[in-house]
Amino acid sequence: MDALERETREAMSRHDWSTVARFAAELDRLEHDRPKPGGLLGAALWYAEQGLHVFPLTPQAKVPLPGSHGCKAATTDVHHIGEWWKAHPLANIGIATGHLVDVIDFDGALGHTSWTAADLTAGQPLLATVSTPRPGGLHAYIPATGEGNAAGRIPGVDFRGIGGYVVAPPSRVPAGTYRFLRPFRPNMEPYA
Repeated sequence: MDALERETREAMSRHDWSTVARFAAELDRLEHDRPKPGGLLGAALWYAEQGLHVFPLTPQAKVPLPGSHGCKAATTDVHHIGEWWKAHPLANIGIATGHLVDVIDFDGALGHTSWTAADLTAGQPLLATVSTPRPGGLHAYIPATGEGNAAGRIPGVDFRGIGGYVVAPPSRVPAGTYRFLRPFRPNMEPYA
């Protein structure tokens, strides 16, 4: 599975989206068949232990549970998180941005091309990257900047800051699974 994830990252760097889609489907199949110790609750608790504010999303979806307060209710309180997932064990995981991390959200090939052309990567320490189910979709985690959300900052790229959220691994939607390409590093140690 590690080799397939590496090949997926390499295909993304080449902007070979058909290969990325093929590899993502295979990764989804392997992920679905692999036992998940701790599953969604375990992942949510681990995020909270790292200082990330989490909250439950509707199972198989990217929206907060109906009747919840979404990212406004996000917390690091492990008791509260345990109660949420006890009541909704299949809930996807939302991470509220703007607290510890912000996220640059690439919506496929257009986002990658726009980002590269704008050369906006300078000075942004990378804390993690997540492959999203959208072909070429990517979440780049960076330290919180104090900025709010900005949709379409450049074509195909959104910014999730204060008041925003992202779907976190190992959450799953009908199109596939969110998975780390570069895992979130405890203690906020950026990648080189």
